[in-house]
Amino acid sequence: MKKLYKLIVLSVLIAFSSCIKNDIPYPTVFGEFLHFTIEDQVGATRISTEEQTVTIRVPADADLTNLAVDSVAITADATVSPDPLDVTDFSDKVVFTIKTYQAYDWEVIVEKEDEGTISISEFSIEGQLSAAINQDDHTINVIMPTGVSLEDLSISIFDYQPISAVVSPLPKETHDFTNPVVFTFNNDITWTVRVEQEDVIEGEQVPYSNFQTWFQQGSDDRSFYLPGQSLDENIWRSGDKAAADLWVKTYPKTVTPYPSIDAPEYALLETKSTVGVIAAGSLFTGEIQGSGISNVTTDFGIPFTDRPKSFTTEIEYNPETYGDNIVDKCDVYVILQVREGSGADEKRYRLATGWFRTDENMDSFKQLEIPMVYGDDASLESFMLPNSSSDEMPEDGFYDNPEAQPTHIIMVFASSADGANFNGGVGSKLKVKNIELKY
Repeated sequence: MKKLYKLIVLSVLIAFSSCIKNDIPYPTVFGEFLHFTIEDQVGATRISTEEQTVTIRVPADADLTNLAVDSVAITADATVSPDPLDVTDFSDKVVFTIKTYQAYDWEVIVEKEDEGTISISEFSIEGQLSAAINQDDHTINVIMPTGVSLEDLSISIFDYQPISAVVSPLPKETHDFTNPVVFTFNNDITWTVRVEQEDVIEGEQVPYSNFQTWFQQGSDDRSFYLPGQSLDENIWRSGDKAAADLWVKTYPKTVTPYPSIDAPEYALLETKSTVGVIAAGSLFTGEIQGSGISNVTTDFGIPFTDRPKSFTTEIEYNPETYGDNIVDKCDVYVILQVREGSGADEKRYRLATGWFRTDENMDSFKQLEIPMVYGDDASLESFMLPNSSSDEMPEDGFYDNPEAQPTHIIMVFASSADGANFNGGVGSKLKVKNIELKY
């Protein structure tokens, strides 16, 4: 009788549980390391999202059992275990688990430099604007303000490992950088320092287009990031702004400053999915109204009156596939418009177009210089042409005078070119450094 009773109870439980069904699946949110540094490391950290590894080099004499993690950044709202800041022993690879709705294992690998290698951790010339250290090709590129004499400069910081190495010429006695200066260590290893003056910018730039200044609007899950200092400036916008107004948080952040809002190096745009809807990472000049995922309207463009000849930017793109094995594409473009009239009578005309679209998978940042094409031109592809019926950016054709002065500028970055139609590869990432107009 007991066996029958248990069978009946079990059958009832099975029947009851089969009636309870969770029709809302958890979204897939990839958990990853966005930033990971160790004190006194050599060169940049190498992060591979495909292999889920973080690789760091340290000096040849470093003690791998006693290292200090300097800073870490992971996917928003995720957790990581063990706590990287508590880990000091990297004599073997360390496995960390990053949890979102799923769990992702990451390996952090710390390698020693080869004996005899000279690494430079910091270099500075008094009054410099920037110094870029390249450990791979042993070069340092310094930018000085325009007008500064390159014949009389002073090196203020020259930190290298191992500190026992002998360098020639002596850094404190080296002042003339009109030509590249080669420093030789231990009569064998050379490093080259090149110093240039900052380019003179002759025209207007879009504020915060170097992506070095960001603010966070809102709090907790209903927050988003944008370049600038506040929404009142009405310059940069993204789809995250409208999504943050949702009553129930369902929209992941698609635009973030990397590696952090306090020390941003570039903008990271990522195509994500929420409740089955594709949300491309997009960053643009203009305004966005409404709230939610699809119930929004955009108004691209801000006032602008100069005529650039081209624009430059640095991007790194890692596309994913979607649909019938379609490889995603990113968009980077600048458009100049002439607007006439106001309100319902306003007409918007295309004056100039600079557009870059690609599905290339990039392992590192790529420097782009895109020409601005004024007026109608055979070089413009069909997707670049003005479209009066476009919901995103309606235009009434080309302006009849290509020599005219613009009234507005539109800048757009998108991790999925067809994101406005909710098409794109989940996980497609577009990284953007600095956009500059050239005159």
